[in-house]
Amino acid sequence: MEETTLTVHGDEYPGRLTVPDVETERGVLVVPGAGHGPFGDVFDGFAEAATDAGHLVARFHTWTGPDDLEAKTAADFREEIYAGIDLLRARGCTTVAVVAKSFGGRLALEHATDEADRMVLWAPAILFGSHDDAPSIAPETLRSIEIPVLVLQGDEDDVVPAANGKRIADRIPGGTFVKLPGEDHSFVTEQERIIEKTCAFLSA
Repeated sequence: MEETTLTVHGDEYPGRLTVPDVETERGVLVVPGAGHGPFGDVFDGFAEAATDAGHLVARFHTWTGPDDLEAKTAADFREEIYAGIDLLRARGCTTVAVVAKSFGGRLALEHATDEADRMVLWAPAILFGSHDDAPSIAPETLRSIEIPVLVLQGDEDDVVPAANGKRIADRIPGGTFVKLPGEDHSFVTEQERIIEKTCAFLSA
């Protein structure tokens, strides 16, 4: 584990790199939910497992609460994701994946598809189609995504229905959807299952 800092336009954000024992060219940027992660429970378990599988994992606190999120623009979120990917590439990662949870899944779909080599979205908090009252993504945008994307979502998710995640994955040419029986939006019910499926996709 290495403590690190992400610098974006003069702002500095604390973070950690989980580094494998052997040199690697595979990196993973973790993008947390609005109030979940990037450290603790499933995030720590994933970072450990991904590192054991030969990935360099980067995690950062670029917001600490609702006030931070409210103050950020779409450009801010995009630049933070780009900076995280650039940091991994500067560490020698020729391929960089993004693993993103909930609100982070929305950010990844909106900003990371042109920079990442593949993505895993944990219960992405963005609605399929056009919705005036909630963040949404159009089918034509999804059809333009050229990287492999795995969407994992629980069938007991009470924030965003699992059917929404399937519709998103089905419209992405390289999309795959996996429904997790008994899992809700928090992703704490059976973490080993989530971690195993995520790592298998990243190593494919």
